[in-house]
Amino acid sequence: MAAAKPPKGAPTSGAAGAETRERLIDACRACLRDDGIAGVSARAIARHGDLNQALVFYHFGSVDGLLQATATEDSQRRAALYADRLGEVTTLAQLVAVGRAIHAVESERGSTAVLAQLLAGSASSEGLRAAVLAGMEPWTSLVAAAVDRVVAGTPLAEAAPTDEVAFAIASLFLGMEMFAGLDPDHDRAASLFASLETVAGLFDALVGRRA
Repeated sequence: MAAAKPPKGAPTSGAAGAETRERLIDACRACLRDDGIAGVSARAIARHGDLNQALVFYHFGSVDGLLQATATEDSQRRAALYADRLGEVTTLAQLVAVGRAIHAVESERGSTAVLAQLLAGSASSEGLRAAVLAGMEPWTSLVAAAVDRVVAGTPLAEAAPTDEVAFAIASLFLGMEMFAGLDPDHDRAASLFASLETVAGLFDALVGRRA
């Protein structure tokens, strides 16, 4: 099968092609934020990025391919951005504090709205669903390592199913991000984090952990 020809005027060099791919992913994010998953199309994405819509198919094969790339890049960006902070966590209170910080930054960027729309789209796309699930893996690994440090040396070290706890925490955060995208009630999120901080403080005191 012959390789797809680049659209007229499309950059062909490696650096220029990579820049175009990033512009398309940025345009896809903007389209998801402004129009929702139901409004996503090659034409709509091209309009948001002031690009030729044929570039979507040249670089990603399909609109779904671009959505998958957007989901993958966003999850990798988050993991890289917060890996160091999660790597320093040794108490449950610190883990909740990192979660609060991530939520605040991602909400400000509009990433929560994008994530909510990607999740909605994954219901009808196996490829997108796989990309979103794969994006959870770096998070669950980082959280699992943090949970191991939090319970290390306590009676829970042997009893706590770390992977399951990490998945539950990651799922809770994902759910919060999804609802934040649908109903950005900052007071509700702040109240939830305040409650989690209280519980975390009690837990850390019981197991002898200090912030």
